[in-house]
This record gives sequence, structure tokens and C-alpha cells, in this order.
Amino acid sequence: MAKKKLKKIMSTGRALRRIGFCQTIRSALVIGFLTGIMMGAQGAAYAAAFPDQHSRDILMASLKSAPAIGFMAGEIQDAATPASYSIYKSIAMTTLIIGIWGLLMTTKLLRGQEEDGLMEPLVAGKTTKASASAQMLIGFGYSIVIAFVIAWVFIAALGASPKVNLGAGPAGLLTLGVFLPGLFFGSLGVLTSQLTLTRGRALAYSLVPLLVFFVIRGAGNSVSSWNDLKKYSPFGWTDLLNPILDPHTSWIYPTLIFATVTIPLGLFLAKKRDLGQSLLPQSTYARSRYYLLGSDLQLSIRQNIGTFITWCIGTLFYAGLLAAVAKVGADLLSASPSATRVIASLGGTKTDLVVAFLGFGGLFTALILLVMTAVYMGSVRGQEAKGYLDNFLIQSVRRSSWLAKKLAIIVVMTFAISLLSAYTIYVIAYYQNVSIDLGIMMQNAIALNGTLILLVGIGATVYGVLPRLASIVMFAVIIWAFVVDVLKAFFKLNDWIDKTSVLHYVSFAPTKTPDWTQFAWLVGIGLVLMVIGVWRFTQRDIVSE
Repeated sequence: MAKKKLKKIMSTGRALRRIGFCQTIRSALVIGFLTGIMMGAQGAAYAAAFPDQHSRDILMASLKSAPAIGFMAGEIQDAATPASYSIYKSIAMTTLIIGIWGLLMTTKLLRGQEEDGLMEPLVAGKTTKASASAQMLIGFGYSIVIAFVIAWVFIAALGASPKVNLGAGPAGLLTLGVFLPGLFFGSLGVLTSQLTLTRGRALAYSLVPLLVFFVIRGAGNSVSSWNDLKKYSPFGWTDLLNPILDPHTSWIYPTLIFATVTIPLGLFLAKKRDLGQSLLPQSTYARSRYYLLGSDLQLSIRQNIGTFITWCIGTLFYAGLLAAVAKVGADLLSASPSATRVIASLGGTKTDLVVAFLGFGGLFTALILLVMTAVYMGSVRGQEAKGYLDNFLIQSVRRSSWLAKKLAIIVVMTFAISLLSAYTIYVIAYYQNVSIDLGIMMQNAIALNGTLILLVGIGATVYGVLPRLASIVMFAVIIWAFVVDVLKAFFKLNDWIDKTSVLHYVSFAPTKTPDWTQFAWLVGIGLVLMVIGVWRFTQRDIVSE
């Protein structure tokens, strides 16, 4: 009896499903909470900003006069009610994030495992590569379900207010629509993982169509005569689902059909190819390049150049986009005193709504940089988890030196991007004849790094004690800061609650110089936490996956 129970517990299928679940659940929790809070809070925010039908009619008319905003937003009619406003405000960003997440996870489980040599022991016995891949994908499916439930609960709970009136059923359909791109591009990742030798190439083959589909959807939402383009994009299918105002559940089927075809096809191709090989012919040899290999610091810089450029371009694009629509955005919101108050509160100035909108854009730039620091801390953990760190420690590299240099690189990268973002906003504002002071913008960009250093310090301390939780804790701090910063714009919060948000210590107003004493405290606390984290790292064992 005991042997049968042990055999059931230790079955190969269950172990593989557990691997897939354990490698994806942390990011699934972040996605679930982030989606639920981002979309759930929009209804209450809308009801507070536009409390009567007259202000909502003015908003609708203003949005129709500036259709280009639809590239990063939803259907204009979704802005008509508090229940559906979350779709208009957040649908583009949330579907993009979840689509990329699904793609990252499937390529990590399949091609990433194989590239790191972790698939070989899994298929050394009777288990085939296709079967192992299928079981790990089922484990990922468990994570998707948990993320879905978390997001649904938050959206339904926050939408239960009489002023929002979003029922559990429509909230569930809305959540399903948001997660459909994750299923679509996750399925695509299963297929591209069989085509290439490396996870990086599998991602590249999938990210290109993802971006093309996103642009198609944005074009269809920006130009009324191009609205039919959304029928040819998985992002557009979520728009056409229209889960609250006029549900069309038939738009769920294209994603389900695509996944039903692509996942089995990918698993079939996995069975047909040899382990460590790809379907597309690719050379297993690469020309040696020895630049930046003289030390562990140089190698860290080399490893992060590409991702730094990617984050830099993305942040500058988003900051520039928000600055470019500052005047339009200010005009859209000027009709609502409540909305004006909110933007003035978040933007840091009550005298000029356009300047306040620029400050509001600075809030999202800061959030992007905070997320970047959490992602980079996750990559530091990844090097330890995959055993790459062992190659340094057997040489004359000290643990403290290795981690301190990693943290220094994160700080330098965020510092550079924050300065470039501030200058980008200034230049775009200048060409729109919006008067802001470049010196103050640069000072605020420098002061922002106090908050970033504090977050890195928190992550470093957790990494030194519980390395698996480092990036999770950092994301939790970011989500909490976003929630507090949004809620305080609509409701009066206790001062101590406000001070628990790391964004409380960031000045976004382009007309207000930062508090340098506060900046010094943030930097000092952050550095102390980093020192503690580095010290604790030298005292604990290496924790691999």
C-alpha cells in the first residue's frame, strides 16, 4: 500500500507538471494581481472623475475628436460607463503584457529547458520529449488558471460598487478576454521553440508577429475606416469580444482554434526532432567574439547591453508618447473638474493642466523603471539558479564582489534611462510650445533614482536571505505603490499609508524641485540594505533550481 502511494506521489507526469507549475507560478501571481488591480480600479476612478452623464458625454466627444489615442486604448464607446471604462483605459496594455508573458513562459519551459541542458535528464528514461513538454505545459496551465482567478476576483470585487455595477459574470468574461492573447502567443511559443536552437531566437520569431498584430490592432482602433483590421489580430479579438456592453463570445473561438492546432503541432514536431536540434537548419558554431571578457564586471556589462538598449528604447518611446499627447490629453480631461483634480494630484501641479499631464506621464516612466529593476534582480537570481554563478566562484571572484557589481550595473542603467527620459519629455514638450524647465526635469530624474536605489536595496536584502522571493517582493512593492498612488488621487488616505508607497517619495512635477534631504535618506537606506543583502549572500548556500 505504501509503495503504491509513493509511486503515485513520485509519478513522472506529476513531477513534470510540478516543474512547469513551479517555474511559472511566481510570474503568474504577479500577472494576476497586476491585471486585477489595473483593470479593477479603473471603474471606481472613472465614477469619481466623471460622476454625471454630462461630464461623460463631454469626455466621449473629446475622445472622438482625437481617435489616435485609440492606438494605446480600447474602443471609444467603452469609455461611456464606469463598468466598461476599464476596457478602454487598460485593455491595450494588459493584453500586450499577458501576451508577452505567455510567450516567455512557454519558450522558457520548452526551448529554455533544453538549451540549459535540463531536458536531457527528464527524457533519459521512458518519458519522451513530447510527453515531458506536454506535462510541463499542463503545469503552466495551472498557473494560468490561478492568475485568471486572482484577476477575476479583484476585477469583480472592485467593480461590485453600485457606482460601477460590474457583475461577476461580465467581470469573468472581461478577464477571459484579457487572457486570450496569453493563450494565443503562448501556443505560438510552443511552435517556435521547435524551430530554433536557442530560446532567444524562438522569442524573436514570436515577438515579430506579436508586435505586428499589436500594430494592426492599434491601427484598426485609431482609424475608423480600418476598424475591420482588428478581425485579423488576436489583440483585436479581445476588443471585438466586447465583454460588457455588447458581448460577442464567438470571438473566443479563433484563439481556441489556434491553440488547439498549434500546441499539438508543436509537440508533434518536438517528437520528430533530436534533443538539442532544431527544425530550421542552423549552425551549431558561432564566430568567437572576445570583447568585454576581461573580468566578471565586463562580462556583466556585455550580457546586459542588449537588454539595456531594449528597455531604454521602450521607456523613451512610452515617455515620448505621453509627452506628445499631453496637450490632447489635457483638453480631453479639462471638461471634468474631478478628472482635472486627479491629474493635478498625480502630476504634481494645479496651475497648468498640460504640465500636470507631463508629470502624470512621469509617474508611468517611474513605474517602468521600477519594473525594470525587479526584472533585472530576477535575472541575477536566474544566473545563480541555473548554475552560471558557479563558474565565477571557482575562480578568483568573491561573492560580495559579484553581487555588488550586479547591483551597481542596475543602478547605473536606471540612472541613464531616467535622464534620457527626462530629456526626451523636455524636447517633445519644447516643440509643442509647452514651457518647462530642463534643469528641474533633470533634477527630478536624478531624484527618482533615490526611490530606485531603495527598491534595489529591498530586493538585494531579500535576495541575500530568500533568493527565490527577491523579484516577487519587489513586484509586490511596485504593485502596492501603484495602488496607493491611484487611490490617494480619489480618496483621502492616512498619511502613514501614503508613505508606505515608494512613489510617495518621487516628484513628478516639472515645475517643482525635489527634496534633496529626502533623496539622501532614500539613497542611504537603499545602500545600507544593499550592504546587508551582499553580506547575507556571502553567508548562505548557493540555491539552484
